[in-house]
Amino acid sequence: MKRFALGSPERLTTVLLWAAPLFIIAGLSAGIVTNRWNWLPLGLLALGGSALLLWLIQQSRVSTGFWGRRSTQTSTNAILTVIAVIALLGIINFLADRYSVEIDLTENRAFTLAAETRDVLQHLDQPVQVLVFDANASSRDRLLLEQYRRQANSRFSFQFIDPQAQPALAKKYNVTQMGQVIVVAGEKTQRIDEELSESNLTPALIRVTSDRTIRAYFTTGHNELPLIGGAASLSEVAKLLEQRDVKLLPLNLLEKGRIPEDANVIVVAGPRQPFLRLEEDLLKEYLNRGGSLLLMLDVDVNAGLEDLLKNWGLTLDNRWVIDGSGVGQQVGLGPDTIIVTTYGNHPITQRFAQGPSLFPRAQAIRIDPVKDDNIVEIALAGPQTWAETDWRSGNLEFTEGVDTKGPLPIAVAITRQLSDHPPKEARLVVFGDSEFATDGVMAYQGINSDLFVNSLLWLGDRDQKALSIRPRQTTNRRLQLNVTTSRWLEMFSVFLLPLIGFGSALLVWWRRR
Repeated sequence: MKRFALGSPERLTTVLLWAAPLFIIAGLSAGIVTNRWNWLPLGLLALGGSALLLWLIQQSRVSTGFWGRRSTQTSTNAILTVIAVIALLGIINFLADRYSVEIDLTENRAFTLAAETRDVLQHLDQPVQVLVFDANASSRDRLLLEQYRRQANSRFSFQFIDPQAQPALAKKYNVTQMGQVIVVAGEKTQRIDEELSESNLTPALIRVTSDRTIRAYFTTGHNELPLIGGAASLSEVAKLLEQRDVKLLPLNLLEKGRIPEDANVIVVAGPRQPFLRLEEDLLKEYLNRGGSLLLMLDVDVNAGLEDLLKNWGLTLDNRWVIDGSGVGQQVGLGPDTIIVTTYGNHPITQRFAQGPSLFPRAQAIRIDPVKDDNIVEIALAGPQTWAETDWRSGNLEFTEGVDTKGPLPIAVAITRQLSDHPPKEARLVVFGDSEFATDGVMAYQGINSDLFVNSLLWLGDRDQKALSIRPRQTTNRRLQLNVTTSRWLEMFSVFLLPLIGFGSALLVWWRRR
Protein backbone atom coordinates (compact mmCIF):
# COMPACT_ATOMS: atom_id res chain seq x y z
CA MET A 1 0.00 0.00 0.00
CA LYS A 2 1.26 3.44 -0.89
CA ARG A 3 1.70 5.69 2.16
CA PHE A 4 1.87 9.49 2.19
CA ALA A 5 3.93 11.34 4.75
CA LEU A 6 2.05 13.89 6.83
CA GLY A 7 2.35 17.23 5.05
CA SER A 8 3.66 15.66 1.83
CA PRO A 9 2.54 17.12 -1.54
CA GLU A 10 0.66 13.91 -2.35
CA ARG A 11 -1.21 14.10 0.95
CA LEU A 12 -2.14 17.75 0.32
CA THR A 13 -3.31 16.93 -3.20
CA THR A 14 -5.59 14.17 -1.90
CA VAL A 15 -7.06 16.41 0.81
CA LEU A 16 -7.78 19.20 -1.67
CA LEU A 17 -9.32 16.76 -4.14
CA TRP A 18 -11.84 15.58 -1.53
CA ALA A 19 -12.38 18.98 0.14
CA ALA A 20 -13.28 20.87 -3.05
CA PRO A 21 -16.44 18.93 -4.02
CA LEU A 22 -17.40 18.50 -0.36
CA PHE A 23 -17.47 22.27 0.28
CA ILE A 24 -19.16 23.01 -3.06
CA ILE A 25 -21.93 20.44 -2.46
CA ALA A 26 -22.41 21.69 1.12
CA GLY A 27 -22.70 25.30 -0.07
CA LEU A 28 -25.20 24.48 -2.80
CA SER A 29 -27.26 22.34 -0.39
CA ALA A 30 -27.34 25.06 2.28
CA GLY A 31 -28.46 27.70 -0.21
CA ILE A 32 -31.09 25.58 -1.93
CA VAL A 33 -32.61 24.13 1.25
CA THR A 34 -32.84 27.43 3.16
CA ASN A 35 -33.43 29.57 0.06
CA ARG A 36 -31.10 32.11 1.67
CA TRP A 37 -27.80 32.80 -0.04
CA ASN A 38 -26.15 34.48 2.92
CA TRP A 39 -22.61 34.19 4.29
CA LEU A 40 -22.85 30.45 5.07
CA PRO A 41 -23.58 28.97 1.60
CA LEU A 42 -21.47 31.60 -0.15
CA GLY A 43 -18.58 30.96 2.25
CA LEU A 44 -18.75 27.21 1.65
CA LEU A 45 -18.79 27.75 -2.11
CA ALA A 46 -15.78 30.06 -1.82
CA LEU A 47 -13.89 27.46 0.20
CA GLY A 48 -14.75 24.77 -2.34
CA GLY A 49 -13.64 26.95 -5.24
CA SER A 50 -10.40 27.84 -3.46
CA ALA A 51 -9.69 24.17 -2.70
CA LEU A 52 -10.29 23.28 -6.34
CA LEU A 53 -7.95 26.03 -7.53
CA LEU A 54 -5.25 24.98 -5.05
CA TRP A 55 -5.62 21.35 -6.17
CA LEU A 56 -5.03 22.34 -9.78
CA ILE A 57 -1.96 24.38 -8.82
CA GLN A 58 -0.62 21.61 -6.59
CA GLN A 59 -1.27 18.97 -9.23
CA SER A 60 0.72 20.93 -11.80
CA ARG A 61 3.64 21.16 -9.37
CA VAL A 62 3.62 17.53 -8.27
CA SER A 63 3.07 15.94 -11.66
CA THR A 64 5.54 17.09 -14.28
CA GLY A 65 3.84 17.75 -17.58
CA PHE A 66 0.43 17.49 -15.97
CA TRP A 67 -1.20 19.97 -18.35
CA GLY A 68 0.39 18.38 -21.37
CA ARG A 69 -0.97 14.93 -20.75
CA ARG A 70 -3.66 13.61 -23.04
CA SER A 71 -5.75 12.49 -20.06
CA THR A 72 -5.58 15.99 -18.55
CA GLN A 73 -6.65 17.61 -21.80
CA THR A 74 -9.51 15.14 -22.21
CA SER A 75 -10.67 15.68 -18.61
CA THR A 76 -10.38 19.46 -18.99
CA ASN A 77 -12.49 19.39 -22.16
CA ALA A 78 -15.09 17.26 -20.40
CA ILE A 79 -15.19 19.61 -17.41
CA LEU A 80 -15.49 22.71 -19.62
CA THR A 81 -18.25 21.01 -21.62
CA VAL A 82 -20.18 20.21 -18.43
CA ILE A 83 -19.73 23.80 -17.19
CA ALA A 84 -20.92 25.17 -20.54
CA VAL A 85 -24.00 22.92 -20.52
CA ILE A 86 -24.84 23.91 -16.94
CA ALA A 87 -24.41 27.60 -17.80
CA LEU A 88 -26.60 27.20 -20.89
CA LEU A 89 -29.30 25.45 -18.87
CA GLY A 90 -29.10 28.21 -16.27
CA ILE A 91 -29.56 30.90 -18.94
CA ILE A 92 -32.49 29.01 -20.47
CA ASN A 93 -34.08 28.60 -17.02
CA PHE A 94 -33.61 32.32 -16.28
CA LEU A 95 -35.17 33.35 -19.59
CA ALA A 96 -38.03 30.88 -19.10
CA ASP A 97 -38.74 32.32 -15.66
CA ARG A 98 -38.44 35.90 -16.86
CA TYR A 99 -40.31 35.56 -20.13
CA SER A 100 -42.48 32.51 -19.55
CA VAL A 101 -45.03 31.37 -22.10
CA GLU A 102 -47.90 29.28 -20.76
CA ILE A 103 -50.63 27.47 -22.63
CA ASP A 104 -53.78 26.83 -20.61
CA LEU A 105 -55.47 23.73 -22.02
CA THR A 106 -58.09 23.39 -19.27
CA GLU A 107 -61.73 23.45 -20.29
CA ASN A 108 -62.65 26.60 -18.34
CA ARG A 109 -59.27 28.40 -18.49
CA ALA A 110 -58.68 27.65 -14.82
CA PHE A 111 -55.05 28.82 -14.89
CA THR A 112 -55.55 32.02 -16.89
CA LEU A 113 -56.06 35.39 -15.21
CA ALA A 114 -59.19 37.29 -16.19
CA ALA A 115 -58.85 40.26 -18.54
CA GLU A 116 -59.95 42.58 -15.70
CA THR A 117 -57.14 41.29 -13.49
CA ARG A 118 -54.53 41.70 -16.21
CA ASP A 119 -55.70 45.25 -16.82
CA VAL A 120 -55.43 46.08 -13.11
CA LEU A 121 -51.92 44.62 -12.83
CA GLN A 122 -50.60 46.32 -15.95
CA HIS A 123 -51.79 49.72 -14.69
CA LEU A 124 -50.46 49.55 -11.14
CA ASP A 125 -49.00 52.97 -10.34
CA GLN A 126 -47.27 51.97 -7.09
CA PRO A 127 -45.54 48.91 -5.61
CA VAL A 128 -47.87 46.36 -4.02
CA GLN A 129 -46.78 43.57 -1.68
CA VAL A 130 -48.85 40.53 -0.72
CA LEU A 131 -47.99 38.97 2.65
CA VAL A 132 -49.28 35.43 3.15
CA PHE A 133 -49.09 34.50 6.84
CA ASP A 134 -48.78 30.74 6.64
CA ALA A 135 -45.99 28.44 7.80
CA ASN A 136 -46.61 26.05 4.90
CA ALA A 137 -46.51 27.85 1.56
CA SER A 138 -49.27 26.42 -0.62
CA SER A 139 -48.11 25.53 -4.14
CA ARG A 140 -51.50 26.65 -5.43
CA ASP A 141 -51.15 30.07 -3.79
CA ARG A 142 -47.58 30.42 -5.02
CA LEU A 143 -48.64 29.60 -8.59
CA LEU A 144 -51.40 32.22 -8.47
CA LEU A 145 -49.09 34.90 -7.04
CA GLU A 146 -46.43 34.08 -9.64
CA GLN A 147 -49.03 34.74 -12.35
CA TYR A 148 -49.77 38.13 -10.80
CA ARG A 149 -46.06 38.96 -10.51
CA ARG A 150 -45.39 38.19 -14.17
CA GLN A 151 -48.25 40.41 -15.30
CA ALA A 152 -47.24 43.35 -13.09
CA ASN A 153 -43.46 42.99 -13.50
CA SER A 154 -41.59 44.87 -10.77
CA ARG A 155 -44.61 46.53 -9.13
CA PHE A 156 -45.96 43.35 -7.55
CA SER A 157 -44.20 41.17 -5.00
CA PHE A 158 -45.23 38.55 -2.48
CA GLN A 159 -43.83 36.83 0.58
CA PHE A 160 -44.81 33.81 2.65
CA ILE A 161 -44.35 34.47 6.36
CA ASP A 162 -44.48 32.14 9.34
CA PRO A 163 -46.37 34.20 11.98
CA GLN A 164 -44.79 32.17 14.78
CA ALA A 165 -41.29 32.87 13.47
CA GLN A 166 -42.04 36.58 12.98
CA PRO A 167 -44.56 37.49 15.72
CA ALA A 168 -43.78 41.22 15.55
CA LEU A 169 -44.83 41.39 11.89
CA ALA A 170 -47.94 39.34 12.60
CA LYS A 171 -48.86 41.70 15.43
CA LYS A 172 -48.27 44.75 13.22
CA TYR A 173 -50.91 43.55 10.76
CA ASN A 174 -53.20 42.09 13.46
CA VAL A 175 -52.92 38.55 12.12
CA THR A 176 -54.94 36.16 14.27
CA GLN A 177 -54.88 32.89 12.31
CA MET A 178 -52.88 30.95 9.77
CA GLY A 179 -53.67 31.64 6.15
CA GLN A 180 -54.60 35.30 6.48
CA VAL A 181 -53.36 37.49 3.62
CA ILE A 182 -52.44 41.17 3.88
CA VAL A 183 -52.19 43.31 0.73
CA VAL A 184 -49.96 46.35 1.32
CA ALA A 185 -49.54 49.47 -0.81
CA GLY A 186 -47.87 52.38 0.94
CA GLU A 187 -49.75 53.02 4.18
CA LYS A 188 -52.93 51.25 3.06
CA THR A 189 -53.68 47.59 3.73
CA GLN A 190 -56.41 45.13 2.83
CA ARG A 191 -57.07 41.87 4.64
CA ILE A 192 -58.19 38.62 2.99
CA ASP A 193 -59.45 36.09 5.53
CA GLU A 194 -60.75 33.41 3.17
CA GLU A 195 -58.84 31.11 0.82
CA LEU A 196 -56.71 33.12 -1.59
CA SER A 197 -58.15 33.34 -5.10
CA GLU A 198 -58.32 35.71 -8.04
CA SER A 199 -61.87 36.70 -7.10
CA ASN A 200 -60.76 38.15 -3.74
CA LEU A 201 -57.15 39.18 -4.48
CA THR A 202 -57.91 41.47 -7.44
CA PRO A 203 -60.61 43.50 -5.61
CA ALA A 204 -58.20 43.86 -2.68
CA LEU A 205 -55.53 45.16 -5.07
CA ILE A 206 -57.95 47.71 -6.47
CA ARG A 207 -59.04 48.94 -3.05
CA VAL A 208 -55.52 49.23 -1.69
CA THR A 209 -54.29 51.22 -4.71
CA SER A 210 -57.37 53.37 -5.20
CA ASP A 211 -57.91 56.76 -3.63
CA ARG A 212 -61.66 56.27 -3.90
CA THR A 213 -63.42 55.57 -0.60
CA ILE A 214 -66.89 54.05 -0.41
CA ARG A 215 -69.21 56.34 1.52
CA ALA A 216 -72.08 54.43 3.12
CA TYR A 217 -74.84 56.49 4.76
CA PHE A 218 -76.92 54.80 7.49
CA THR A 219 -80.34 56.35 7.99
CA THR A 220 -81.26 57.60 11.47
CA GLY A 221 -84.41 58.90 13.14
CA HIS A 222 -86.45 55.67 12.98
CA ASN A 223 -84.84 53.75 15.85
CA GLU A 224 -82.52 51.87 13.48
CA LEU A 225 -79.78 49.52 14.70
CA PRO A 226 -76.80 51.51 16.06
CA LEU A 227 -73.27 51.18 14.68
CA ILE A 228 -71.77 51.06 18.15
CA GLY A 229 -72.93 49.28 21.29
CA GLY A 230 -73.53 45.75 22.49
CA ALA A 231 -75.14 42.60 21.14
CA ALA A 232 -77.97 44.50 19.43
CA SER A 233 -75.62 46.76 17.43
CA LEU A 234 -73.77 46.52 14.12
CA SER A 235 -70.36 47.28 15.62
CA GLU A 236 -68.65 44.09 14.39
CA VAL A 237 -69.64 44.51 10.75
CA ALA A 238 -68.88 48.22 11.04
CA LYS A 239 -65.27 47.36 11.96
CA LEU A 240 -65.02 45.00 9.00
CA LEU A 241 -66.28 47.70 6.66
CA GLU A 242 -63.84 50.28 8.00
CA GLN A 243 -61.00 47.80 7.39
CA ARG A 244 -62.07 47.86 3.74
CA ASP A 245 -61.92 51.66 3.49
CA VAL A 246 -65.68 52.13 3.78
CA LYS A 247 -66.61 55.40 5.47
CA LEU A 248 -69.74 55.03 7.63
CA LEU A 249 -71.85 58.17 8.00
CA PRO A 250 -75.24 58.97 9.60
CA LEU A 251 -78.08 60.37 7.50
CA ASN A 252 -81.24 61.97 8.86
CA LEU A 253 -83.40 62.46 5.79
CA LEU A 254 -85.77 64.91 7.46
CA GLU A 255 -82.96 67.16 8.66
CA LYS A 256 -80.92 66.88 5.46
CA GLY A 257 -83.83 67.06 3.07
CA ARG A 258 -81.86 65.30 0.33
CA ILE A 259 -79.49 62.43 -0.40
CA PRO A 260 -75.82 63.56 -0.28
CA GLU A 261 -74.16 63.70 -3.70
CA ASP A 262 -71.18 61.66 -2.48
CA ALA A 263 -73.33 58.77 -1.24
CA ASN A 264 -72.30 55.45 -2.78
CA VAL A 265 -74.89 53.45 -0.85
CA ILE A 266 -77.74 54.13 1.58
CA VAL A 267 -78.41 51.60 4.36
CA VAL A 268 -81.73 51.24 6.21
CA ALA A 269 -80.91 48.87 9.08
CA GLY A 270 -83.89 47.58 11.04
CA PRO A 271 -86.11 50.65 11.52
CA ARG A 272 -88.74 50.43 14.27
CA GLN A 273 -90.65 53.54 13.20
CA PRO A 274 -92.06 54.26 9.72
CA PHE A 275 -90.42 56.50 7.16
CA LEU A 276 -92.52 59.50 6.19
CA ARG A 277 -93.72 59.87 2.60
CA LEU A 278 -91.15 62.62 2.03
CA GLU A 279 -88.34 60.31 3.14
CA GLU A 280 -89.60 57.43 1.00
CA ASP A 281 -89.80 59.75 -2.02
CA LEU A 282 -86.19 60.81 -1.46
CA LEU A 283 -85.09 57.16 -1.48
CA LYS A 284 -87.16 56.41 -4.60
CA GLU A 285 -85.71 59.43 -6.39
CA TYR A 286 -82.21 58.37 -5.35
CA LEU A 287 -82.72 54.92 -6.89
CA ASN A 288 -84.16 56.45 -10.06
CA ARG A 289 -80.93 58.43 -10.42
CA GLY A 290 -78.88 55.22 -10.32
CA GLY A 291 -78.31 54.91 -6.58
CA SER A 292 -77.76 51.86 -4.39
CA LEU A 293 -79.96 50.97 -1.42
CA LEU A 294 -79.68 48.26 1.26
CA LEU A 295 -82.86 47.49 3.21
CA MET A 296 -82.98 45.28 6.33
CA LEU A 297 -86.63 45.04 7.36
CA ASP A 298 -88.16 43.00 10.18
CA VAL A 299 -91.47 41.19 10.68
CA ASP A 300 -94.43 43.14 12.08
CA VAL A 301 -92.73 46.52 11.65
CA ASN A 302 -94.31 49.19 9.46
CA ALA A 303 -91.26 50.72 7.79
CA GLY A 304 -93.34 52.92 5.50
CA LEU A 305 -91.48 51.71 2.40
CA GLU A 306 -94.22 49.60 0.80
CA ASP A 307 -94.51 51.76 -2.34
CA LEU A 308 -90.76 51.70 -2.90
CA LEU A 309 -90.69 47.90 -2.63
CA LYS A 310 -93.73 47.58 -4.90
CA ASN A 311 -91.97 49.62 -7.59
CA TRP A 312 -89.26 46.96 -7.55
CA GLY A 313 -91.68 44.02 -7.61
CA LEU A 314 -91.23 43.09 -3.93
CA THR A 315 -93.61 42.52 -1.01
CA LEU A 316 -92.70 41.59 2.56
CA ASP A 317 -94.42 38.39 3.69
CA ASN A 318 -94.70 39.57 7.34
CA ARG A 319 -94.63 36.01 8.75
CA TRP A 320 -91.88 34.29 10.66
CA VAL A 321 -89.97 31.66 8.72
CA ILE A 322 -89.80 28.56 10.94
CA ASP A 323 -87.15 25.83 10.78
CA GLY A 324 -88.72 22.37 10.95
CA SER A 325 -85.48 20.41 10.52
CA GLY A 326 -84.46 20.65 14.18
CA VAL A 327 -80.83 21.32 13.23
CA GLY A 328 -80.75 24.69 14.95
CA GLN A 329 -82.09 23.27 18.20
CA GLN A 330 -79.05 20.98 18.40
CA VAL A 331 -76.86 24.06 18.84
CA GLY A 332 -79.19 25.91 21.18
CA LEU A 333 -81.25 27.85 18.63
CA GLY A 334 -85.01 28.08 18.62
CA PRO A 335 -87.23 27.04 15.70
CA ASP A 336 -87.69 30.72 14.81
CA THR A 337 -83.99 30.95 13.86
CA ILE A 338 -83.29 29.45 10.46
CA ILE A 339 -79.90 28.24 9.23
CA VAL A 340 -79.40 29.12 5.57
CA THR A 341 -76.99 27.11 3.41
CA THR A 342 -78.48 27.80 -0.03
CA TYR A 343 -77.39 30.91 -1.94
CA GLY A 344 -78.06 32.30 -5.39
CA ASN A 345 -75.47 32.75 -8.12
CA HIS A 346 -74.41 36.34 -7.50
CA PRO A 347 -71.19 38.34 -6.84
CA ILE A 348 -72.35 38.80 -3.24
CA THR A 349 -72.46 35.06 -2.57
CA GLN A 350 -69.92 33.74 -5.08
CA ARG A 351 -67.57 32.24 -2.45
CA PHE A 352 -70.12 31.01 0.09
CA ALA A 353 -70.48 27.39 -1.11
CA GLN A 354 -72.74 25.94 1.63
CA GLY A 355 -71.48 27.98 4.56
CA PRO A 356 -74.15 28.56 7.22
CA SER A 357 -75.76 31.91 7.97
CA LEU A 358 -78.30 32.50 10.74
CA PHE A 359 -81.50 34.53 10.49
CA PRO A 360 -83.56 34.97 13.70
CA ARG A 361 -87.25 35.72 13.19
CA ALA A 362 -86.83 36.41 9.47
CA GLN A 363 -89.59 36.91 6.93
CA ALA A 364 -89.80 35.79 3.34
CA ILE A 365 -89.86 38.21 0.41
CA ARG A 366 -92.50 37.78 -2.27
CA ILE A 367 -91.28 38.54 -5.77
CA ASP A 368 -93.33 39.81 -8.72
CA PRO A 369 -90.52 40.56 -11.20
CA VAL A 370 -90.52 43.85 -13.04
CA LYS A 371 -89.71 43.48 -16.72
CA ASP A 372 -85.99 43.68 -17.56
CA ASP A 373 -84.94 43.74 -13.89
CA ASN A 374 -82.23 41.25 -12.94
CA ILE A 375 -83.44 39.63 -9.71
CA VAL A 376 -81.39 37.06 -7.77
CA GLU A 377 -82.56 35.31 -4.59
CA ILE A 378 -79.25 35.52 -2.75
CA ALA A 379 -80.35 33.63 0.41
CA LEU A 380 -83.04 30.97 0.62
CA ALA A 381 -84.56 29.14 3.56
CA GLY A 382 -84.51 25.39 2.97
CA PRO A 383 -87.31 22.99 2.00
CA GLN A 384 -87.91 22.04 5.65
CA THR A 385 -88.93 25.59 6.56
CA TRP A 386 -92.25 27.34 6.26
CA ALA A 387 -93.79 30.80 6.70
CA GLU A 388 -95.86 30.57 9.89
CA THR A 389 -99.11 32.53 9.72
CA ASP A 390 -100.00 32.15 13.42
CA TRP A 391 -96.55 33.06 14.74
CA ARG A 392 -97.89 35.52 17.32
CA SER A 393 -99.60 32.73 19.29
CA GLY A 394 -96.39 30.75 19.63
CA ASN A 395 -98.02 27.67 18.08
CA LEU A 396 -95.25 27.02 15.54
CA GLU A 397 -96.68 24.09 13.60
CA PHE A 398 -97.10 23.80 9.86
CA THR A 399 -100.73 24.03 8.71
CA GLU A 400 -101.43 22.82 5.18
CA GLY A 401 -103.21 25.43 3.06
CA VAL A 402 -102.50 28.21 5.55
CA ASP A 403 -98.73 28.32 5.94
CA THR A 404 -96.30 28.48 3.01
CA LYS A 405 -93.76 25.70 2.58
CA GLY A 406 -90.10 26.41 1.77
CA PRO A 407 -87.76 27.03 0.08
CA LEU A 408 -88.37 30.72 0.66
CA PRO A 409 -86.25 33.72 -0.39
CA ILE A 410 -85.27 35.86 2.59
CA ALA A 411 -82.81 38.10 0.74
CA VAL A 412 -82.83 39.38 -2.84
CA ALA A 413 -80.54 41.52 -4.98
CA ILE A 414 -81.91 43.48 -7.94
CA THR A 415 -80.17 45.37 -10.72
CA ARG A 416 -82.20 47.74 -12.89
CA GLN A 417 -80.76 49.16 -16.10
CA LEU A 418 -81.81 52.80 -16.35
CA SER A 419 -80.03 53.73 -19.59
CA ASP A 420 -77.51 52.31 -22.03
CA HIS A 421 -75.85 55.51 -23.25
CA PRO A 422 -74.32 56.41 -20.93
CA PRO A 423 -74.69 53.13 -19.00
CA LYS A 424 -76.53 53.71 -15.73
CA GLU A 425 -78.09 51.22 -13.33
CA ALA A 426 -79.71 51.17 -9.91
CA ARG A 427 -79.13 48.46 -7.33
CA LEU A 428 -81.26 47.25 -4.45
CA VAL A 429 -80.62 44.56 -1.82
CA VAL A 430 -83.41 43.62 0.59
CA PHE A 431 -83.16 41.36 3.66
CA GLY A 432 -86.27 40.15 5.47
CA ASP A 433 -84.39 40.48 8.77
CA SER A 434 -82.00 42.93 10.41
CA GLU A 435 -80.88 40.92 13.44
CA PHE A 436 -78.69 38.64 11.29
CA ALA A 437 -76.00 41.36 11.11
CA THR A 438 -75.90 42.19 14.84
CA ASP A 439 -73.06 41.35 17.20
CA GLY A 440 -75.17 38.83 19.12
CA VAL A 441 -75.74 36.66 16.04
CA MET A 442 -72.13 37.02 14.88
CA ALA A 443 -71.06 34.99 17.93
CA TYR A 444 -72.36 31.81 16.23
CA GLN A 445 -69.44 31.73 13.75
CA GLY A 446 -71.52 31.72 10.56
CA ILE A 447 -70.92 33.76 7.43
CA ASN A 448 -73.41 36.48 8.34
CA SER A 449 -70.70 39.13 8.34
CA ASP A 450 -69.62 38.12 4.82
CA LEU A 451 -73.20 38.32 3.61
CA PHE A 452 -73.68 41.83 4.98
CA VAL A 453 -70.25 43.19 4.01
CA ASN A 454 -70.38 41.71 0.50
CA SER A 455 -73.85 43.16 -0.03
CA LEU A 456 -72.70 46.64 0.89
CA LEU A 457 -69.51 46.37 -1.18
CA TRP A 458 -71.46 45.17 -4.21
CA LEU A 459 -73.83 48.09 -3.85
CA GLY A 460 -71.18 50.74 -3.28
CA ASP A 461 -68.20 49.45 -5.25
CA ARG A 462 -69.79 49.16 -8.66
CA ASP A 463 -67.04 51.02 -10.54
CA GLN A 464 -64.61 48.23 -9.79
CA LYS A 465 -64.90 45.69 -12.60
CA ALA A 466 -62.99 43.07 -10.65
CA LEU A 467 -65.98 42.47 -8.38
CA SER A 468 -67.53 40.53 -11.25
CA ILE A 469 -64.64 38.04 -11.30
CA ARG A 470 -65.96 34.68 -10.18
CA PRO A 471 -64.06 31.55 -9.23
CA ARG A 472 -63.60 29.07 -12.06
CA GLN A 473 -66.11 26.25 -11.80
CA THR A 474 -64.33 22.94 -12.38
CA THR A 475 -66.15 20.05 -14.01
CA ASN A 476 -66.47 17.06 -11.72
CA ARG A 477 -64.91 14.18 -13.66
CA ARG A 478 -64.67 11.71 -10.80
CA LEU A 479 -65.72 8.13 -11.45
CA GLN A 480 -68.53 7.10 -9.14
CA LEU A 481 -67.78 3.45 -8.31
CA ASN A 482 -70.12 1.16 -6.45
CA VAL A 483 -68.87 -1.19 -3.73
CA THR A 484 -68.54 -4.23 -6.03
CA THR A 485 -66.55 -2.35 -8.68
CA SER A 486 -64.30 -0.82 -6.03
CA ARG A 487 -63.50 -4.26 -4.59
CA TRP A 488 -62.72 -5.72 -8.01
CA LEU A 489 -60.45 -2.77 -8.78
CA GLU A 490 -58.71 -3.20 -5.44
CA MET A 491 -58.16 -6.94 -6.02
CA PHE A 492 -56.82 -6.30 -9.52
CA SER A 493 -54.32 -3.64 -8.41
CA VAL A 494 -53.20 -5.39 -5.20
CA PHE A 495 -53.20 -9.06 -6.27
CA LEU A 496 -53.78 -9.70 -9.97
CA LEU A 497 -51.46 -7.04 -11.39
CA PRO A 498 -48.45 -8.15 -9.30
CA LEU A 499 -49.25 -11.79 -10.16
CA ILE A 500 -49.20 -10.97 -13.88
CA GLY A 501 -45.77 -9.38 -13.51
CA PHE A 502 -44.46 -12.27 -11.41
CA GLY A 503 -45.90 -14.83 -13.85
CA SER A 504 -44.33 -13.06 -16.84
CA ALA A 505 -40.94 -13.03 -15.13
CA LEU A 506 -41.29 -16.72 -14.25
CA LEU A 507 -42.19 -17.57 -17.84
CA VAL A 508 -39.17 -15.71 -19.22
CA TRP A 509 -36.90 -17.47 -16.71
CA TRP A 510 -38.32 -20.88 -17.60
CA ARG A 511 -37.89 -20.37 -21.34
CA ARG A 512 -34.30 -19.19 -20.97
CA ARG A 513 -33.55 -22.15 -18.75
